[in-house]
Amino acid sequence: MSYVKVNIRKKPGGGAPQAKSQEVVVIDLADVAIWPSRDGKGVLMVGDIQMKPGKYATIIEATASTISLPVTSEGEEDAVSFTSLPEFSHPGSSLEFDEFITNMTNRNLAIGFKIGACDGDVPYYRFYGTPCTPLSLMVEGTNNNESTSNLVKFQQFQKSRSVPGRYSGTVTFATVNAVAADATTVDVAAGSGRYQLQDNSIAIGITDILNATTGLQYTLLGSGGTNPATIASSAANFILAGAVDWQGLAGTQITFEAIDQGAGDHVFVERSRS
Repeated sequence: MSYVKVNIRKKPGGGAPQAKSQEVVVIDLADVAIWPSRDGKGVLMVGDIQMKPGKYATIIEATASTISLPVTSEGEEDAVSFTSLPEFSHPGSSLEFDEFITNMTNRNLAIGFKIGACDGDVPYYRFYGTPCTPLSLMVEGTNNNESTSNLVKFQQFQKSRSVPGRYSGTVTFATVNAVAADATTVDVAAGSGRYQLQDNSIAIGITDILNATTGLQYTLLGSGGTNPATIASSAANFILAGAVDWQGLAGTQITFEAIDQGAGDHVFVERSRS
């Protein structure tokens, strides 16, 4: 759907600061198999960020009050573009941080900040950088009588015609949540992310997802094997695209968004599969 002009009203809270997670997501774009496109309005990212086999995003912890997410437009007449240069401070000094800086410098990166979760809003990621307009890591370290900290900054050498994207899909980290064999429900109390199904002793159909949060997305990873779990299009708690059943074969995945039906109950709408 293309952009339709709408009135823009002041949201509750006005211009008060938005809550941001201290866990900043860093993605090496060389590790990405599929980067989501945007919908016709140019901001909302559609589908999941899919990593290459054995590759995953990493987290670096920021000092919350130092997170700054500016967006600047500039250029000549009829040639205005955007640059987005996020920055934050990381406290202390560690071997892991020095190794991160050493190995991520001169790499093409995308950086994600989770917004709104602590304000009661539906959380989403604000992603800076794309495969076509990547970010480059810059750092300024301080180690003196006052403090030990590192200002982590990002430069965008290629300007963009788009502002940072809004993403509500899952992010692939090294840790995958295991689902017990023969389970007919998936407990997602660990939060948005990936859940690895197992080969079962008998034919199993997944009937529900438990402990979900409205608006978050959850990805189920197929197991393959003799009795991979399935999700039928007739299952009351799932809405599958095209009413096509899903079978958890090896290397497959399916992502659902939790939609509130009231009284804490959810229906799970398919957002992507591969």
